[in-house]
Amino acid sequence: MKNIQRLTTILAIILWVVVIGIFVMAVANNQVWSMGPVITHNRPQNAFGWLIVAAIAVTAVSVILRLTRNK
Repeated sequence: MKNIQRLTTILAIILWVVVIGIFVMAVANNQVWSMGPVITHNRPQNAFGWLIVAAIAVTAVSVILRLTRNK
């Protein structure tokens, strides 16, 4: 169980670094508006939107595993 929690934490960090990296590169190249819409009608719309959703989901799983680790 500890290995799964560690793996999800590492995966969450990697996903957030990728999301932030994509956003920073879009800002640097003046292409922020061409990435949108990210989430419309309560659904992710492109790869960037799906990466954000995946990062949030993996972060939530990591937090839940961390909270239930000692029980």
